[in-house]
Amino acid sequence: MRLLLKSKFFLTVGFFLLCASFVSGQDIPEPMSPPRLVNDFAGIFSSVEQQALEQKLLAYNDSTSTQIYVVTVGDLKGYAISDFAFRLGEEWGIGRADKDNGAVILIKPKNGDSRGQAFIATGYGLEALINDAFAGRIVRNEMIPYFQENDYFGGVNAAIDVMIARLSGEYDADEEDSEGKIPLVAIIIIVFFLILFLRIFFGGGGDQHIDGDGHHRGGGGPIFIPPVFGRGSGGG
Repeated sequence: MRLLLKSKFFLTVGFFLLCASFVSGQDIPEPMSPPRLVNDFAGIFSSVEQQALEQKLLAYNDSTSTQIYVVTVGDLKGYAISDFAFRLGEEWGIGRADKDNGAVILIKPKNGDSRGQAFIATGYGLEALINDAFAGRIVRNEMIPYFQENDYFGGVNAAIDVMIARLSGEYDADEEDSEGKIPLVAIIIIVFFLILFLRIFFGGGGDQHIDGDGHHRGGGGPIFIPPVFGRGSGGG
């Protein structure tokens, strides 16, 4: 009797999980037919813009097997945009299964009172080069400035160019590497004022001596002021 009850329980739980999975899957749209890399459900691109993006993505896919999909939707169905993008990538089977080298550029344009959103999701095979932080910079630096001018094509096209350059090893990482670092001049100035503060605060009670004319001399040595800028030329 207990075995029968347990079996019914697990069957019931399995049924509800299956139903939940089915309902969840229904929220994710099916790919457009015929198959394409640009799926503009929100209708934000002109036919010429769609064709230009499609040709660029197809050429890259043919030469590398890496699939980059551009998907626009008018409604995220209650999902966070990141969750929606990853679910879409999984259900559509984006990228080669043995390499997991797919990416989704998902855009939900501003509609009425709802704000516009964009997200780039990548498979594990691409994360070594395009991780979450780098993908976020692409959205902020390449896409949003165009989107603010209502130029969705320009933003997506710029994002694709940066992604392809990054994956091809052609991306100039100087700007990325310098982001968040403190300039050398600022470090020198901070160190100088720190030394000055310590000398003033702790140097007042230092050793003193009386010189030949009877004046008191502080025992602290001279304060070294580091040069902030190098000399432009040598003097004769």
